[in-house]
Amino acid sequence: MKNLFLFFLLCIVVSDVLAQAVVPPNIRAANTLDRLVDLDGLGMADMLYGIPLPEGKVVGDTYLDTHWKYSTILLYDKDKMIEGYPTRYDIYLDELEVKGKNGVKVLKGNNVKSFVWIDSLSRMPSFFVNGKEYKNEENVPYTGFFEVLTEGTLPLFKRTFIDIKKADYNIQFNVGSHDDKIIKKNEFYMLKDNHVIALPSSKKKLVLVFDDKSEAIEKYIKDNNLASHKGEHLKLIFEYYNSLVNN
Repeated sequence: MKNLFLFFLLCIVVSDVLAQAVVPPNIRAANTLDRLVDLDGLGMADMLYGIPLPEGKVVGDTYLDTHWKYSTILLYDKDKMIEGYPTRYDIYLDELEVKGKNGVKVLKGNNVKSFVWIDSLSRMPSFFVNGKEYKNEENVPYTGFFEVLTEGTLPLFKRTFIDIKKADYNIQFNVGSHDDKIIKKNEFYMLKDNHVIALPSSKKKLVLVFDDKSEAIEKYIKDNNLASHKGEHLKLIFEYYNSLVNN
């Protein structure tokens, strides 16, 4: 019986010697296997030691509209015009890209007095004027372009600018974003007394800019349930005001 036990023991030892150690010993270690179970309740991705974080990238674009739109461009140089070419505007670089038969050429925004482009779906034109033609209340000229939403006694402008939201990933809690994000924001202005002035965001303050027509404008806003932060609503408000003044 003793000899039989020794025979089985010898077989086990020989089997272990002949077997190839395919799995590394440190992977088989008990403490390594324990880490595959969420024992502390903090989540399975608390810390990824030894694994490089994915490289961050920039999400978004800096174009006012990524679509190419047929345009007419008025230059400062002797009021020359460039007509009928697909165009798009890079807000960040302040450049107009013009697509021709031989490729894309770039016009610096500082050389462009005004431009208009046509939306391919709505067929509606959008008009833009160079900000350097106008000054703020401190007499400082603007940069970039204003979109003219309404004309008249009190014109309404819109300006789109770029805001960069930097990556905010927190490795300790595995939250946030690895990427920088490009965010486009709109601001609205009025042209009054030869100055371009930012509009207040609240309705109460907005109606005050219309002076003696403020009561009529306040009623118009209330009757039509208009918001003071939406471009299409502001356009209606300013069109209504200009109609009152011109009548």
